[in-house]
Amino acid sequence: MEQEQKSINHFNRYLGIEIQHIDEEGCTAILKIRPEHFNSLGTVVHGGVTSSLADVAMGHGAAPPINGVQQCVTVECKMNYLAPANGDMLIAQSKVLKRGRIIVMEARVTTSDGKLVAIALGTYARVNPEHFQKK
Repeated sequence: MEQEQKSINHFNRYLGIEIQHIDEEGCTAILKIRPEHFNSLGTVVHGGVTSSLADVAMGHGAAPPINGVQQCVTVECKMNYLAPANGDMLIAQSKVLKRGRIIVMEARVTTSDGKLVAIALGTYARVNPEHFQKK
């Protein structure tokens, strides 16, 4: 069953991350590369941007948002950067490795032409969003 829920996460919107697909197996998120995403070399996407994209894809795949509100938090995330991230777009495809109280996810980040630039492994915990509401 595909989820059509959209995140209302302001940071994701600021970076320009868009969710393309979510189902019980994982998520696909994309980022159209803009000049402000580059590191000081000027032609390579900053590793933090790549990591954020992978984290969003894994978090959405672990527990899709409900009414735009996230349902899990990142407990741990490991990134392996394999090649410079550049071009016009980055695509992060996540998949569930293990579901339970703790959810283990993997994401592969590629360029639009299919070059693998990073692999991430993340651990996520389900949360009750009401515990984080302002009182």
